[in-house]
Amino acid sequence: PRYVFWECTNCDEKYLENDCFGGGKYCAVESSNANIKGRDIVLEDLRQICLWNEFSANGEALKWWQYMQQVHSTCYSVINEECSMRAHEHMGLDFQKTQHCVKESFHGLDQSRWGEASTQNRFIDTEITYWKDFGTNIYPSIVINKKTYRGQIEPLSVFHAICAGFSYTPDVCLKTMRMKRIVLRQKVEDDGISTGTIVGIVLALIVVNV
Repeated sequence: PRYVFWECTNCDEKYLENDCFGGGKYCAVESSNANIKGRDIVLEDLRQICLWNEFSANGEALKWWQYMQQVHSTCYSVINEECSMRAHEHMGLDFQKTQHCVKESFHGLDQSRWGEASTQNRFIDTEITYWKDFGTNIYPSIVINKKTYRGQIEPLSVFHAICAGFSYTPDVCLKTMRMKRIVLRQKVEDDGISTGTIVGIVLALIVVNV
């Protein structure tokens, strides 16, 4: 999962207090929902990053999806600290451990200083860099093999795009798309078809069309 944060260092003081950290470097806003502040959104994003890092490192990535399902099904559009705490309790997770992870992402600074302009957050800085490299004007967006996906963001289309990224199509892709495996009698490099094969195809097309 990747997250998007906005910068608004010139915004008014009230906006910075409600919706930003780092003096406006790290902001979030949900214009369609006045019941949640941008700071709550940022902190929940950080909790989700902490959980993802923990679960994925332990080979338990499915738990992250279960957490996401829990908070969205029980808290709807107001996913704040209280909501997250209930989800942690429901799943038997250590909420204080997650909160400690969030604090450490601010380099251990006391929470009272998170709004200061000098404050840095290592998780958010990583996300900002990633967005600059792969982001688009469309949100949400999907990145597959370090390439920004262009197409309809719906399950089957994205699934096909992921499957197309493999040099040798996995069985699960073939089963879902109801395709038969075709074994190519040619060298396949890690990044796909070899350069020699591509040149051969181009030459063949030229000959056919002459």
